[in-house]
Amino acid sequence: MTAEAIGPAASRERTALLALWGLAVLALLLGVAAEPSAGGHGLAEQALDLVRIAATASLAVILLLGPGVVLRALARREAGLAFLPLPGMALLAAVAGLAWALAGAVAPQLVCTLAAAVTLGLLLAGGLVQQRGELLGREERRCLLVVGCVLGLAIGRALWSLGPEGELYGGTVSRTLAVGDRSDSRISFILPQLVAHGSGPYDGLASSFFAPYNFSSRGPLPGLTATPLVLSTGGHPPASLPEQPWQPFDAQGFMAYRLAMMTFACTAFVSLWDLTRRLAGHAAARFALLLAATTPFLVHEVWFTWPKLFAASFVLLAAICVIEARPLRAGLLTGLGYLMHPVALLSLPALGLLSLWPLREPPWRRPRIRRLALLALGVGVFLLAWRLLNGDHYTQSGFLEYLGQAAPEVNPDLQHWLSFRIKSTANTLLPLLLPLASADNGAINVAGGISPPSIHFFFQYWTGLPFGVAILFFPLLLAGLWRAGRLWPWPVLATVVVPFAAFAVYWGGSSTGMLREGLQAWVLTLLVVVACQQSRDGFPWLASRPIRAILALRAASLLVVAAGPALATRHSLLDSTFALTDVAALATMLGFAGCLAAMVWSASPKVVLPCETDRYRAAK
Repeated sequence: MTAEAIGPAASRERTALLALWGLAVLALLLGVAAEPSAGGHGLAEQALDLVRIAATASLAVILLLGPGVVLRALARREAGLAFLPLPGMALLAAVAGLAWALAGAVAPQLVCTLAAAVTLGLLLAGGLVQQRGELLGREERRCLLVVGCVLGLAIGRALWSLGPEGELYGGTVSRTLAVGDRSDSRISFILPQLVAHGSGPYDGLASSFFAPYNFSSRGPLPGLTATPLVLSTGGHPPASLPEQPWQPFDAQGFMAYRLAMMTFACTAFVSLWDLTRRLAGHAAARFALLLAATTPFLVHEVWFTWPKLFAASFVLLAAICVIEARPLRAGLLTGLGYLMHPVALLSLPALGLLSLWPLREPPWRRPRIRRLALLALGVGVFLLAWRLLNGDHYTQSGFLEYLGQAAPEVNPDLQHWLSFRIKSTANTLLPLLLPLASADNGAINVAGGISPPSIHFFFQYWTGLPFGVAILFFPLLLAGLWRAGRLWPWPVLATVVVPFAAFAVYWGGSSTGMLREGLQAWVLTLLVVVACQQSRDGFPWLASRPIRAILALRAASLLVVAAGPALATRHSLLDSTFALTDVAALATMLGFAGCLAAMVWSASPKVVLPCETDRYRAAK
């Protein structure tokens, strides 16, 4: 098949996909033929680690997106870009489940490697060779390019060997890249460990890993979905806590797990793009995506590798189904999000309100009770299934207890309960309050001590809205939300005000700011609302060069969040032991941040507004 036969755009697309496919095959070959080094730090070992990271990231992207892209092309059916990862997720989880079930008879690594190899072969035969036209629309490719920059920047941060002083599990393969008491970034890694050792979800090994919780306390899907990527690339998860000495691509498979989880988290950006596209068109979708890709809080969530952003992606998919009057499907997607992380259920107030009173209808008239019932039914299917599957072991009461808590007090009086939530809300919305008034809070300090003031300052990018969206952008965000509230009072009330107020009442775990605790989907929603408002008014921000400069400079804040805490406390850019990979990491972060800044700066109204209709346009 010649390039002329398939057209120049399709030819370029095919070349890029074949390059990713080739790197994915290389990841499997390296996993079989040359297992990761257990401790080599020479230049040759570091260079090979860089190749492994690029290849494994490509494998994660291909296995996640490839099945959905090819199935859509073969079926010739309209399907939004945000829904294309679902077949890949299902396939990865099914392979992990099969490997777990056969662990007593067949090595899980073998099952995962064979399944990945067969999938890559089918993708090559069914999609990259047989399909003559473009597999992705032009706007879809632009979307994936932006999301790829986010993923690349996150990979660079994960590759950089330096972390802030007091980094949790610092110097080990499961380092969290952050100070504090949150070990959640490695909890999903327990599933690859259990599969690799053929251990049951309630065996002694699992109980020791999950304590003081158990297998039923967290959603299993992120860990299961990551397992084939960990095991097929040569990882050998230990039957102990993953605290072996850190190296760029470790033999335990934790870096492969990071790459998988970061790739999964990036689906939230695609879901945001698709949701905005259906509400306000391609121009608004592109603008919302650029805003999200340069939002410090969201990019930090990508490299932290807990599954909350992955769960938020399913919440946005559910929102798409709600606005398209498919409440049962919305409920099922929310239920799947719950199996990613229980935080998905916190978006039910907004989804429920929009099911009762749709966006385009006057509020408080003719409530759609049937739609609400179908939404609840869809969610209930997964809640009940998870409850029955775990039997007597089921316990998730800890998440409900946050409602009555005011940490560290479990049973506070009403006055303390109220003051705690006022403080929590203030730390979320007011800049600089956290480092000035809560510097002694254990949630923003090294375990058993007090961190430097710089660490307290940088926590605002993770827990508070003003710095989390970039401090110079914060006034613009408030102005956009105010304008949107005047244009569309009911949608803004249902999606912005009510969810925030409900979470503020619910959250009693820590008063240091609520963004990271469960507001991932809410922050994404803010950007959707603002992008729709800007589209409605003709993108006035992009018509102003000073405001466009502010928007572009948000990309620099990504570097501040990525490198600032380490530089402020370590006063160094490189570790001589990992000189090559550190240079590559810093160059990667700088390069992708620069690309994002350039894309935002070039997004003038003349460039953004003329967007062709996507060939997979959703029904209005």
